[in-house]
Amino acid sequence: MLPGMEAITTVWLVKPEAPKDSEGVAVMRRAIEQDGAREGSLVAECLESARARGLSGEETYVFIAYQALLRLQETHERHIYLSDVAPFLESGPSRPGVAERFATQVERLVRSVVHRASRTERAAAQFTRISPGRGS
Repeated sequence: MLPGMEAITTVWLVKPEAPKDSEGVAVMRRAIEQDGAREGSLVAECLESARARGLSGEETYVFIAYQALLRLQETHERHIYLSDVAPFLESGPSRPGVAERFATQVERLVRSVVHRASRTERAAAQFTRISPGRGS
């Protein structure tokens, strides 16, 4: 990129539409349950945690939605960060492979930080749910 130029990224999202009838809700519920059966998925982790805490059905769906929003926010923040870093990766001629190795190292670092942050966040959430005197 040329000095003084700024990268702009536009993402178009489809406006969500609420289901029109109970069949639409049932379809969404089945999709959530199918994803919950997939080991390692966010839904599976949320369902396991919700069942362990004895959350009601409604509380479970709120928990899943909240966790999904947190992950979406993390992904958005990562995208912004990497968009800010990308111009520096392309800023000048370098030896072959240097930019790729640097990008790989940055990616590993970002994944590690995000992984540690989400583990810490989950631990804090679980600690908050099980700490005495919270009325649970």
